[in-house]
Amino acid sequence: LLAAGGAAVLGTVAAARRLRVTDTPQGGTAVTTRHGNELSVQGTLDGRSTDPVVVFVHGLGACPAYFAWIARAFGADRPWLMYNRAGYGPSRRRADGEFTLEESVDDLVDLVEAAVPEGRQVALMGHSLGGEISRRAAVRLGSRVNSVVYVDSSHPGQLTRSAQQGATAPRIGEGLRTMAISLRLGFGSLMRTPDPVANLPEQVRDKVRMEFADSRVWTAAVREWKAVEQDFPSFTGPLDALDTHALVLSAQRTVDRDPDHLLMHKDLADAHHGDRTVRSAVIEGADHDGILTDPQYAAATLRHLLAFLADTAAREPEARPGLPTGTEPSGLTAASEENR
Repeated sequence: LLAAGGAAVLGTVAAARRLRVTDTPQGGTAVTTRHGNELSVQGTLDGRSTDPVVVFVHGLGACPAYFAWIARAFGADRPWLMYNRAGYGPSRRRADGEFTLEESVDDLVDLVEAAVPEGRQVALMGHSLGGEISRRAAVRLGSRVNSVVYVDSSHPGQLTRSAQQGATAPRIGEGLRTMAISLRLGFGSLMRTPDPVANLPEQVRDKVRMEFADSRVWTAAVREWKAVEQDFPSFTGPLDALDTHALVLSAQRTVDRDPDHLLMHKDLADAHHGDRTVRSAVIEGADHDGILTDPQYAAATLRHLLAFLADTAAREPEARPGLPTGTEPSGLTAASEENR
């Protein structure tokens, strides 16, 4: 009886948390993509600025609030958008069939086409797996992309070029699956707040803590990691050439632990060619998440980012059409009651 009562309490708490996690943020909107996925979007985009719109793309098992320090520094003066990938937070995955990374790339392409006015350029800023998704989307979006900012980014060759990452990949998958199962059983209330979440601005901390205690984040992470394990080993190189500006930021602890990853970050920078601004920097002392979530390291990331954006905003790449993106997105719509 005690066990049943405890399970009922945990289930009730988990259900209440799910309602808050899936609630569309105040002022947010939704984009429905070609796959039927409903993406929750927030931002400061308006007609007052012509600067490229910075689109934040979060990593695997993370959330857009990882960019909170950057977004707070931008305020309303610099246009930005952030969104949850399908299955994270308020965003819903409606697609049929097995998930692949190209689905997330399609979603990002559709988001830009729907949420950013025609003729307006974007700067795609991706953390971890979000960097690889941004790179692939930039190839498809063509001249709509002013620049790509890689923040301790993944590389499609990392599971084969890095012996360390290839060896640890099975343990990553197992850890994600364990978390998803535990939280589905209602143990989110017992979860310790992850360090990256504890370092975020106070205004977003509680919401992010609830997201991480909800099984949907980890279920989405399991789905994405499975796709990574199927996709990355097939990469033989080279990376697609990109005629855009690029900023490649590496966390010192990441590259110290795995020097092969620094070489792959150089590979990302080298893929951007032509008369473009391409910069690379290592954020001293930062780890993979702290490069964005720790206020000290986020400040260093911000300094590099602002200098880069200032130098590249007026240097638009030559006009060239983007590659076909398939089915047109249904557009930017007010979040439905079902989303709520």
